[in-house]
Amino acid sequence: MMSSKNKGILIFAILYTVLFVFDGVRWLVFLMPSTIANYLKYLVYVVLALYASFLCKDRLIQQWNEIRKTKRKFFLGVLTGWLFLILMTVAFGFISELLRQFFGLVGQGLNQSNIQSTFQEQPLLIAVFACIIGPLVEELFFRQLLLHHLQKSLPSWLSILLVGIVFALTYMHNVSLSEWVGAVGYLGGGLAFSIIYVKEKENVYYPLLVHMLGNSLSFIILAIGSM
Repeated sequence: MMSSKNKGILIFAILYTVLFVFDGVRWLVFLMPSTIANYLKYLVYVVLALYASFLCKDRLIQQWNEIRKTKRKFFLGVLTGWLFLILMTVAFGFISELLRQFFGLVGQGLNQSNIQSTFQEQPLLIAVFACIIGPLVEELFFRQLLLHHLQKSLPSWLSILLVGIVFALTYMHNVSLSEWVGAVGYLGGGLAFSIIYVKEKENVYYPLLVHMLGNSLSFIILAIGSM
């Protein structure tokens, strides 16, 4: 019989998959009043962040205590992980751009376009969610839960690849060729976070902080570019 904790993990996995992997939030927007719909995605992220943190609290406490014993190792691991993320992001971004030129696609992906437009309207709100709450929810789902459980039955390299692909697909807003090509750019980050997680003995704080730093750098660049 499934334990209450495993039931909670299953519920979280289903909610995240339906709401974000299959873009269920977009459908919920149509059912809400306009005043609530504008903030629905952020509210859902907050709820999922609190729920996932509660489900994983024992492992999070244990992993935090491990970090406290090896602070220098953690600092160096995050630094090298961040540099690795930049390298992977540039490499896959270059591949994505080559594909865009090959297929004659113009403009940018919908996700990047939405981020830029939202940043112009609510810079502080989007920065908090993209740099803190978003990475927290994504790392708890993709690394702490999905990758952790996949590795129990699949080779690490295959688990990393599958999680990286699913991570990239969540940034697609439709199934057009432009969105598929844009997802290639996000694949670099998805693979980097998973590799860091496995390399650091499944301590989620490493990819979490790298994820936060990576998103923060992107928003600093976005802020400078919008001045």
